[in-house]
Amino acid sequence: MSSGDRFVEELKRRRFLRAAGLAGVAGLAGCVGQEAVQEEGGGSGGDGGDSGGGGGSGDDETTEEMDDTETEEMSSEPVDVGVVIPFSGDLSDFGGPMMNALRMAQKDINEAGGPLGRELKLHDEDSGTDSTQGVNAANKLVDTNDVSAVIGAVSSGVTISIAKSVTIPNSVLHITSASSSPSISTLDDDDLVFRTRTNDRFVAKVMAKIIEDEGVEKASVIYINNDFGEALADTFESSFSGTTTTTVGYESGQSSYQQVLAKAFEDDPGFVAFAGYPESGTTMLSQWAEEGYGGNWVLHTSLLSEDVIDNVGADVMNGMYGVRTQPPSGGATESFVSDYQSAYPDAQVFDPYSWNSYDALVSYALAVQKAGSTDASEVKNAMREVSNSPGEAVSYTEFGAGVEKIDAGTDIDYSGPSGNVNYDDNGDVASDMVIVQVADGEFENQDTIPADELV
Repeated sequence: MSSGDRFVEELKRRRFLRAAGLAGVAGLAGCVGQEAVQEEGGGSGGDGGDSGGGGGSGDDETTEEMDDTETEEMSSEPVDVGVVIPFSGDLSDFGGPMMNALRMAQKDINEAGGPLGRELKLHDEDSGTDSTQGVNAANKLVDTNDVSAVIGAVSSGVTISIAKSVTIPNSVLHITSASSSPSISTLDDDDLVFRTRTNDRFVAKVMAKIIEDEGVEKASVIYINNDFGEALADTFESSFSGTTTTTVGYESGQSSYQQVLAKAFEDDPGFVAFAGYPESGTTMLSQWAEEGYGGNWVLHTSLLSEDVIDNVGADVMNGMYGVRTQPPSGGATESFVSDYQSAYPDAQVFDPYSWNSYDALVSYALAVQKAGSTDASEVKNAMREVSNSPGEAVSYTEFGAGVEKIDAGTDIDYSGPSGNVNYDDNGDVASDMVIVQVADGEFENQDTIPADELV
C-alpha cells in the first residue's frame, strides 16, 4: 500500500470512529429532537459553531460549516509547508542543519499519519541570506506551491521582509526558528508570525552581564547593519552598566574590516560585543588577531559555529565568550541529538536552530490537527492551545500521541528538543540562556541564566 493510500485509510478509520461516537450520543439522547442531533454532528469536525435559533437558515449555516471541516479532514491532498532558509550567503552554515531537523520532524509526523491524516510535504527554497531573494522565494512558495505555512528565515531582516511582503498580506502562517530581533515581536502581523527562537533582548542582556562580571567598565559593539544587529546593539547599550564606547555597524561580504575594527577599538574597550554572521565574522576575527588589537569578545549565538572556530583557529578563539539558548537537559534533547547524529553522521547539529526547527514544524502540525483545518485564521488560534499549559504533556517523537489526545478532546502541552514551546501574546518563546566559552577549540558551557531573570 502506498503512503498516500495509508493516509486515506487512516482518515476513513477516524471518520468511522467519529460517526460511531455520534450515533451513540444520538441513541442515548432518546427524546432529544432531530435538531439537537444535528448540532452534535456539527461539532464533530472541530469546534462546531453556534446553532441557529430554530430557523432554516441557521440549520443551513451549521451544515455548511460541518461540510467544510469534514471536507478538509477527509482530503487526501498533502499539507504543504514552505521553508525559506539560507543554503548560500553569510548564514549558509545554518541552512543544512535546519533542513535536516525539519526532515526529521516531517518523518515523525508522517509516520504517525500526518496532521488530519494527510501527508505533510516540505518545499524548500534558498533565502541566500538576502531580503530580495528571500521574498522572491517566499512568493514562489505561496503563489506556485500554495503552501499553508512558511518556516523561515534565519536573518531577522529577511524574516521581517518576508513577513511584511508575503506572509502577512497573504494571510499565511509564518514561523521562524532562528530569527531573534526584538522588532519581530512588534510586527503588525494579525497574530500570524510565531517563533521558537528566543528574542534577542535576552541575548543582549547576558552579553552585558558577562562583561560586567569580568569587572570590565568599557565595551564596544560591532553589529551587522540590519534589523537584528541594530536591535541587539540598542538593547546591549541600554543594559550595560559600564560605558559603551562606540557601536559600529558593518556590511557583510567585505574583504577587509580594518576600518570597523579600528573604530571599535579606538578607546581601548576591554570587550567587544559582536552581533554578526559566520562568513563575515570569520574574516573580522581573523583580521583582529592579525593586527593585535587586544581585548576580548562576546559572540552572539549566530557566531557559535564549529566552522568559525575551525576557520579562525582555536588558538585565536580560546577564551572568547558566547551566549546561546539553553535547552532542557532531559531526554527529549538528548534523544534528538542522538537521532540526528545517526541520521546525519557527517553534519553538525547546529543548536539551537536545529532543535528549534524541529519544534516549529511539530507545533504547527499539532495546531492543524487541533484546528481541523490548514486555514491560517483557524491554525493561529490553535498554536497556543497545543503548546502552552495546561494540558497533558506531549514530547519529542510523540506527534501520534498528541493527535490521539486532541481527537479525544484532551488538552495538550507540547514541548520538544528546544524545551517548552510556550507562545506568548507576541508569538514568542522564552528560554533560559547559557554562557559558553571557547576552550581547547570547543564551546563549553559555563553558566545558565534563567529566563525569568531576563524578562
